[in-house]
Amino acid sequence: MTPLDFLSSLILSEFVGNTIYDDEVKIWHLLFALFIWTALAYLFEKATTHFVKFGNMAEGRTVLLIDDGKVNQDLMEKYDIELTQLLFMLRQQNIFSLSEVKYALLETNGSLSVMRKSEDEQSEQSSAFSITIIDKGRLLEDSMRGRPMNKMQIQKWVREQGYKSVEDITYAEYKVDGSLYIITKNRKNIDSGQLMSTVFFDKINKL
Repeated sequence: MTPLDFLSSLILSEFVGNTIYDDEVKIWHLLFALFIWTALAYLFEKATTHFVKFGNMAEGRTVLLIDDGKVNQDLMEKYDIELTQLLFMLRQQNIFSLSEVKYALLETNGSLSVMRKSEDEQSEQSSAFSITIIDKGRLLEDSMRGRPMNKMQIQKWVREQGYKSVEDITYAEYKVDGSLYIITKNRKNIDSGQLMSTVFFDKINKL
């Protein structure tokens, strides 16, 4: 729901609740209140249509979280969206890696609209099943039940990619094909495609 829809549902519930539980409130009080609120809701709807700024304030705006493969960390922080939340919403659409996404939009009702990269833009590794191993500079040895990771092995991979510490990394995911996908910390409009660090191993130790 938009913020205006949510407010309307709360007010309507108050109207009905007071009518049911308050003996002093009569049915005609409810009808009168509903008439007034219907008129106000109609005026609000017209105002949001004719006045763009008011509409943006009342109903919110669509937020472009990923633009052409670039994760906008500033907007993620502004709207208090964790990468784990974003990944959860992506998995609901059968997308298991950020590297598969070309555009991702947070809609005003809280849903996520996603456009995948084309087959030409995706590498063979993009669609591989992935597990989050670093989040906000912290190692996640057991981010997913059923596939524990080895802390020493993760640190080794990070060093091989030229990072001194995992604290320099906002997000990293390990793909079952043996590659890493890394988003560097504290940079605006990170191009996750350009910053993707891929490591191939002839033989992956069991983790």
